Amino acid sequence: MKHSNEVIGALGFLLVLGSIYFALIETGPAKFFTAPNAQKLFYLHVPSGLITYLAFLMVAGGSLFFLYTGSEYGDKMAKSSAELGIVFGFMSLASGTFWMKAEWGGDIVSRFLTDMRLATTLAMWLLYIAYFVYRRQPDTKQVRKNAAILGLSGILMVPLSYLSSRYLRSHHPVIVGTVEQDNLDPSLQVGLYMGLFGLLFIFIFLFKMRMKIENLEREIFKSKMENL
Repeated sequence: MKHSNEVIGALGFLLVLGSIYFALIETGPAKFFTAPNAQKLFYLHVPSGLITYLAFLMVAGGSLFFLYTGSEYGDKMAKSSAELGIVFGFMSLASGTFWMKAEWGGDIVSRFLTDMRLATTLAMWLLYIAYFVYRRQPDTKQVRKNAAILGLSGILMVPLSYLSSRYLRSHHPVIVGTVEQDNLDPSLQVGLYMGLFGLLFIFIFLFKMRMKIENLEREIFKSKMENL
């Protein structure tokens, strides 16, 4: 289908709008949260966090594929996924910070330093910021190899961040994959899943677009090198 990627992007946008509708209009505040207004961020905060994990797992997978086979596609996948992971990660961290301030109060900096879910998520995000900054250098084989090693090292941060609220010191609520998720009001579940699939479709749309841009950039670079 010629315009399949555009359809995926449009569908994702509509699902996100639907999630916002459920968050702001259709549903009331969840009983297990104390900040009724900030709780509305739940519908995009949780999905953006999960998409961030997906993006960084793709960075690690692409990096491993590149190191093992020398595949240019693996390198492009890692680079494109890292950039999108930074965007979705910022969305998750920003929404989580507003929610945290309303829900828990206290000093934001001290929360990030003492709560292991917040600390590990921020560390993971900063690691891929470093990856992104490193990739701004001229695109040589050595740069790609070093970037792949850096990207692959981040595989340790993803499960550490995800599991920290379950097994380490953290006030972060645990809902996804628990009994609490099954006990959510059906309308809350609808809004949550609409947000999740909406952001997933948007991620797929942006990933395909970013890969096309990366292909064009490399073709232009090769053409310039051949004309030297």
